[in-house]
Amino acid sequence: MADPGLPPFMSAGGAPPTMSDGSFGQSMGAFGAMLKLQQNISDRFPKVKVPWSGTRDFLKASTIEMIRSTSLYRFHMDFFREIGLGNMQLISYAPMHYIYAVPNNPVCNFYPALNNQKVCVATTDALHRFFREDLELECTVEEIECIKNGNDVCKFKVDLQPISAYQVMLDDHDKMILSGIRPPVDDNELKDRVRALTVYKLLESGRLSEIGNAYMQFASSMKVEEKIFDPPWKLKEELSSIADSHSTFGGAFGAMAKTVQAQQSDKPVTPEPVVSEETKQLQEEAKKTDSFAELLAKMKKGQ
Repeated sequence: MADPGLPPFMSAGGAPPTMSDGSFGQSMGAFGAMLKLQQNISDRFPKVKVPWSGTRDFLKASTIEMIRSTSLYRFHMDFFREIGLGNMQLISYAPMHYIYAVPNNPVCNFYPALNNQKVCVATTDALHRFFREDLELECTVEEIECIKNGNDVCKFKVDLQPISAYQVMLDDHDKMILSGIRPPVDDNELKDRVRALTVYKLLESGRLSEIGNAYMQFASSMKVEEKIFDPPWKLKEELSSIADSHSTFGGAFGAMAKTVQAQQSDKPVTPEPVVSEETKQLQEEAKKTDSFAELLAKMKKGQ
């Protein structure tokens, strides 16, 4: 696989802009915010590696609406917002090419005195790391518009390296199709797979394309074992499903607690604490309460 080279923020001319030309207070405040963001990235990125199955669903989605409905996309947007990179959203798509926009980008606030230049190196860095390290997709990332450069929003273009994308996207059933063999799937799934392979130009009119033929020759000599593990959003989606399926706050809370405990079953079990009669009564009230706010109101009323 060809080396994609250094990410844009490490190449010539891509160094982070300085925070000079502002007041000392502005510079120190911005510097502190930048350090906090970088710490969030360093602490949390190694913990969110995504299995190929999740990335595969994202790659095979052929419209913006389909991409936005994938678990990976929702996780990606929530994750970037939680670590301080703003409300990012996908605004443009072509196979292996994505453009994300961040209105009111908080990263721009790190450089209050700078204008007429692109400054969002932290977001460029984060996107590159997320795609390359957590999704295992080689890519280039470029900030193409910036609020500090006079644009309405900050925009970032992500271009995937084709061989890297094919390696993650294609499973054994896809490779059977490219080899001219019908996989053991129903007609609807077969049509969806053929459509995705056509969108990515691996098939043309139902036949192996020149690109597809070149990839199959390359893939035949590449032995890759896919790692199977739970995606980082699994627990969050399970808890959300539990909340939707219970009519009371208490019932949902109990089911959520069991789910979280099951996730932590490998930890030492500690004895259950002694529960007072007052606490037992509160637990019973929780089972009959529809919302957390209602439970709080009952607690205050009993004081």
